[in-house]
Amino acid sequence: MAPSSPPPPPGAPPSGGPPRVGATAPPPVSGQYAVSPTPTFEEYDDRTSPGTPLPPAAVPATPYVTRSRVYAFVVDEQGQPIELGSGRFAKAYLGEERWVESKTTLRRPIAIKVMQKGVSAEDQMRFQMEKEILERVQGHPNIIELLGSGEGDSAGFIPPAIRDKVENDFMVLELLDMSLEERLKGARQKRRRDDLLAVPLRERIFRVLEYVIPIATAIEFAHLVRDTVHRDIKPANILVKLPDPNLRGSQMTVKLADFNVGKVADPDVDLSMTRFQAVPGTLFFQSPEQEINTFDVLCNATQGSPEIEFFEDFYIDIYENDVFSLFNRPENYLIVGADRTRKKILLNRPFAEPSETNVRGRVVKSVGRPADIYSLGALFYYLVSGAYANPKNLSDAFRKFVEYDKKDETNTVASYIDHEYRTIANLRAPRADGQGVELAPEDRFFSYKHYLDGNGELIDPTILIIIAKAMVRNKPDSYCASWDLRTTGISQMVHDLFSLYVHFGVDPSARLAYQNENYAAPKKPSGMRRAWDRLFRK
Repeated sequence: MAPSSPPPPPGAPPSGGPPRVGATAPPPVSGQYAVSPTPTFEEYDDRTSPGTPLPPAAVPATPYVTRSRVYAFVVDEQGQPIELGSGRFAKAYLGEERWVESKTTLRRPIAIKVMQKGVSAEDQMRFQMEKEILERVQGHPNIIELLGSGEGDSAGFIPPAIRDKVENDFMVLELLDMSLEERLKGARQKRRRDDLLAVPLRERIFRVLEYVIPIATAIEFAHLVRDTVHRDIKPANILVKLPDPNLRGSQMTVKLADFNVGKVADPDVDLSMTRFQAVPGTLFFQSPEQEINTFDVLCNATQGSPEIEFFEDFYIDIYENDVFSLFNRPENYLIVGADRTRKKILLNRPFAEPSETNVRGRVVKSVGRPADIYSLGALFYYLVSGAYANPKNLSDAFRKFVEYDKKDETNTVASYIDHEYRTIANLRAPRADGQGVELAPEDRFFSYKHYLDGNGELIDPTILIIIAKAMVRNKPDSYCASWDLRTTGISQMVHDLFSLYVHFGVDPSARLAYQNENYAAPKKPSGMRRAWDRLFRK
């Protein structure tokens, strides 16, 4: 969520010039201060103090203090709120936060996310769950800060211009500049985009790590501390605040947002609220269990037996924690395993319904922590390729290796990537002038194009091993198994991402210095500029 126009400066007048704040009355202040009935923001602007101190005897003796903050939409001269972005079921607008009991009446711009009218009941539930999940994952510097949320608090909170479009159901969030998607495409206010292909691969990897590592650490915190999964990691759900070019110590801020398809693994939470019939995601970055979340199998089910016999001969992804049921039957059974040799699905309890033969059964894939690790690997691949390559093409290329389940020492991700790169080396042919090497046509345009970046250069195999360990599951050296909903593999991935600094010759503790090595001190103002400032800024 990012502004399409700059927020109003402190003390801006209510009309004319920069955008003004809608005249919404803040609530009465409890605690040490009392305010006159229904004061407006304009009245607060004209005062040096927002209230009149009460005698100390009137203050209740409690171990708590209250400090009020008020929020409102920022509107332009025509009374139109400033839209920051729009999603499947919600819109984001520019807002303002004011500290009521502040010595300076502190203000800062924020984002207000509101639910659109006419959305489905499922999307309404997702909006409510996003509020709860976002509250649970607060406390990490790379997860967007939730300042507050509510439903129908004040009839006048929503500006009249959009009351027919959105509900009075909202979240108040911190404001950043743009999404990573906009940063890469240059779509926000025609700013210069981050052209990853314009820099050499070594420098590009450092730039990419500044995007990926903060998100990886945020996912690690969500998994291991808050026991929550995101399930929709993609550039559009990553927000960026750019560093101030005039400040040497200013750093880019990267935060994970949009937990509206997240899931909480907590016995105190009704998991049925977070497990819908399908788990939406973004095709290019979603895991295989999200892409094909439900599929059917021809099977025999025997009452009293915990085994279901199936007949498909091709490879089927059926693992522990998936759910089995017969079509048009109410009972669901948790799967504890699958024996592909005997063609049996193993249930956690005996089949309780009448026996059926040659019937269609349904398997619903579990979507948890492994899905986040896969999506993070897909994101890393997309960025390393220069925001050029399609992660789904790489996933499809891995498919035969994924289905290879023979138990031997070569069935590891590292061995597979080593074999692939040795094959690529054999396909390389000398150039016509006899200098250097060049990728053969079948390598460049067909067989191994998924290992090349947007400039046609081969991606470093050390980088690709990290990507493959995230996207290829169930191997001995993978970061996780696709069925392991309690995996801690994200920690190993974070470790390997940091190790890339060492691989490319940079101390991880000094990475910020490398990031700012092209820093240029601000130019001193010219004599004409200084004279202008003395004349008009007294």
